[in-house]
This record gives sequence, structure tokens and C-alpha cells, in this order.
Amino acid sequence: MEPRSVLVTGAGSGLGLAIAQHLARHGYRVVGTVRSPARAELLTRKAQQEGLPLRYLPLELTSAADRDAVVHAMEAQGGLDVLVNNAGFGIFGAIEEVPAQAVARQFAVHVCGPLELTRRLLPLLRESKGRILWIGSLAGRLALPFQAHYSATKAAIASLSDALRIELAPHGVEVTCIEPGDFATGFTQAREVLAPAGSAYAVQVATCLAAAQEQERSGGDAVQVARVVARLLQRRHPPARRPVGRLARMMSLLARLLPEKLRERLVAQNYGLELHA
Repeated sequence: MEPRSVLVTGAGSGLGLAIAQHLARHGYRVVGTVRSPARAELLTRKAQQEGLPLRYLPLELTSAADRDAVVHAMEAQGGLDVLVNNAGFGIFGAIEEVPAQAVARQFAVHVCGPLELTRRLLPLLRESKGRILWIGSLAGRLALPFQAHYSATKAAIASLSDALRIELAPHGVEVTCIEPGDFATGFTQAREVLAPAGSAYAVQVATCLAAAQEQERSGGDAVQVARVVARLLQRRHPPARRPVGRLARMMSLLARLLPEKLRERLVAQNYGLELHA
């Protein structure tokens, strides 16, 4: 049987790279995407040298032309079995101080771009009775201070995934939202911190940012998420949502069980912040 074809967005580093390489090493035929055409060529050559069935295409998710090119490439290769929507980045700052342009870009990259790419690829996925995996986040369940926009996009991803799961069930397409906790990736270095000089939130932003960076740097190996992806692709009926990591599993449970006030206090304390009565 011919290896199943997989498209992984944002596969140049972090979780996306771990997922793309892990699947390629386990018999899947993988196409990864990165923003830079030059980096796509470089990573493709590197994968070829390692003997991996992995090639890269340039994709800026906010570009209709780039999305069209990726769709045409999937059609030309004969179809698509698995789509992993992973690409993304984070902005960090107070809601009052993050400009509208930054908010729009966060939603364009995390929600609108991937949604349009998915919509265009659905005919191929329906034909193959394939799979769609959205890489969400624990932040989609528990909104994080000074990461409100990131949290909001991850919550939107989870809702889109849930709705797609119902819509596509009659067509044999399975949909899952994976919700990792903190893992050691390049996400920390790539984050955009938006804190203007003289900010009224300067102390809280610095405290929260330091806590977030420490938790991310001490997080688990990204290959753990890749292994979960591989196992989900083997399951006949994967779950709607799948937290990854001990903290993510525990906090997902607490998010459902704890009273609102206690939940807020735990999140604040986790980032070194205090809530006044």
C-alpha cells in the first residue's frame, strides 16, 4: 500500500518539524511548509540527504497565492490523506496596549489563513476519507494573562475543529484538536512582545513573561507531541480533543471542575501574579 500523504504547516521548527520528521520516519509521505522559499529548498535538501520522504513548500498563510500553490501541489501529487494545521506564533502584551494590526495578524495566521487552506483542501480529504489535526493549546481552555489574543485564537481553533468534526463525520473524515502544554521549542524566541515604554502594566508583563519563558524552556521534548499525532492517525475513531503533557491533562480536567474564581487564581499564581479581592 502506498504511504499515506500528509501536509504539515509550520514544519520548519518546533512542534511542526518534530511532527513532520517523525511521520516521515514512520512511513508517511510528508509535505511540510515554511514561510521562506529559500528555507523550503534548504530543508528539502536536508531531508533528502537524510533519506526522508519529506519535502517543503513555501507558504505564507495570509497569502491567497501561496495557499493556492499548496492546494495545486497536493492535487498534482494525487491527493491528501492528512492535514496538520500547526503554523503559528504568539504575541505578548496587555489587551489595552496591543495594536489592532498585531491582533489582526494573530487571527489571520492562526485562524483565517488555516481555515481557508482547510476549506480548499476539503474535497481531497473527503475523497480520501482523511484526517484533520489542529494543533491547539492548553491556552485555548484557560485564557492566559497578557496572552489573550493567542488564547483567543486557540479557543477559536478548538471550536472550528469541533464543528468540522460534526460536519465531516458523514463523509468519513475524522477531526481532532491537539492541545499541548509547554514544550521546549523555538516558540519562546519567536514570540512578539508588545510592551511600550511607560506601560501601566510593565511590572505584571515582566513577571508574567519571565514565568512563561521559564515554563516553556523547561518543557518536554516536542517529539512527545509527534508521537501522539502518530498514534491518533492509527486510531479508527480519535477523540475530539487531546491534551498532551501531564500539566495539560491535569489543567484540562481542572478547567472543567474548578469554580471560576479558583481557576482564575490558579492561573494568576502560575504566572507570578496576584489577584486582589
